Amino acid sequence: MFKKIALFLGFLAFFVICSVKAVPYWDWQRKDMQSMAFPNNFNFGASIFANESKGYEHWDRYREDAQRAKEAGLTELCFSLDWSMIEPAPGVFNEEALQHYADFCVALIRNGVEPVVILKDYTDPAWFLEYGAFEKSGNIALFERYCLRVFKALKGKAYRFITFWNPESYAMLAYWNKSHAPYKKDMKLAMTVFKNQLESHVQVYHSLKKADDEKKIQIGIAKHVIQLEPKFLWDKWAASMADTLTNKPFYKFFTTGKFKVSVHLPKKWGGVSISYKNPLAPHSIDFVGINYHCHNHMRNFKRIPFSDEPKTDIESITVYPEGLYYAIKEVSDKMASKLSIPIIVTQNGIATTDDNLRRFHNERNLYAVSQAIKDGYNVQGYYHYSLLDGFAWGSYAYKFGLFSVDPTTMKRTLKPGASRFVEIAQKHRKTYQQ
Repeated sequence: MFKKIALFLGFLAFFVICSVKAVPYWDWQRKDMQSMAFPNNFNFGASIFANESKGYEHWDRYREDAQRAKEAGLTELCFSLDWSMIEPAPGVFNEEALQHYADFCVALIRNGVEPVVILKDYTDPAWFLEYGAFEKSGNIALFERYCLRVFKALKGKAYRFITFWNPESYAMLAYWNKSHAPYKKDMKLAMTVFKNQLESHVQVYHSLKKADDEKKIQIGIAKHVIQLEPKFLWDKWAASMADTLTNKPFYKFFTTGKFKVSVHLPKKWGGVSISYKNPLAPHSIDFVGINYHCHNHMRNFKRIPFSDEPKTDIESITVYPEGLYYAIKEVSDKMASKLSIPIIVTQNGIATTDDNLRRFHNERNLYAVSQAIKDGYNVQGYYHYSLLDGFAWGSYAYKFGLFSVDPTTMKRTLKPGASRFVEIAQKHRKTYQQ
């Protein structure tokens, strides 16, 4: 009897141990941080988001911020537009807002920094939400109209555009997790929104290319990449479902033109089965962006951080630079290399007030990018998130910026912890020429 119990317990222990996926960690003691190398066409950048920077008056200080970008050694600055300000009512465009963004592009160029324009991030005009936003395929034309108007205003001043920022995350957060407007929980609707954003990208891509007399613009899309490691065997289905919903449809759409999702869930949640095809999709992207912050365990349908990794000021995020390398590998293997397009790390940063941890994070993540390039992956840029401290991730408490911002005087100050990033960027900085 005791032998049977011991045998059962031994089998159970083996089952639990084997169910935990080994996380690949590098031996950083053997890594030479001075050996980083980046090709001549590599761009160091940073980002500013419309919904995060208004509270710190970036709108009025854009010329100063263009100078700060140069000071940080950047060759590109990625910034999102406020669609609701540009088009406050359907078909009504704010010429002053459009001129502001054009002036910002000019200020960046004068400082040797190339503008990279994000057409759509997480926010929508109220009227667009009232129309059903991307729940309805008929609204794609409204987004296309807005993008064409922006392109007309920035023509000759901006040559790189990102249509959507994390389209899969936007769909899940707004239509499944209820953490963004319109705060719904409907899996089929979430996947419909995801599909309609990707279809919007294709239509906008071809519309802007047609309108580009100079034949110089590049148009891409940025995707959030996170590694989800199942904690135990019974968590593998949840991790697999997350991959099925947010990763596989994206990669398949751009490599084959097919968007397909089929997930069976308990009746109270509802399942989803969507099949859609657009053969133009694989010919509708010039680069793909990777937004990477961390990896997590998946346990009981919840994301939890790895307990033995350096912690940031956001509870769910730890520092795991190796993950950026594996994110690059994943996107390259499943999409970019198949399409022969480059990868840009469009977002990578850390929320911390610890300068040593910021320096540690920046150096190791840049090393991971350098290693990916050495291993043959076509990575052509890295954008630090973000240029300035601001209203990031729903709070002023999270300090992501290369520059701190005094809330009273608005003075920008380069952080001591950003020094290693700036050193590397300035060493490899190339001059942007329009």
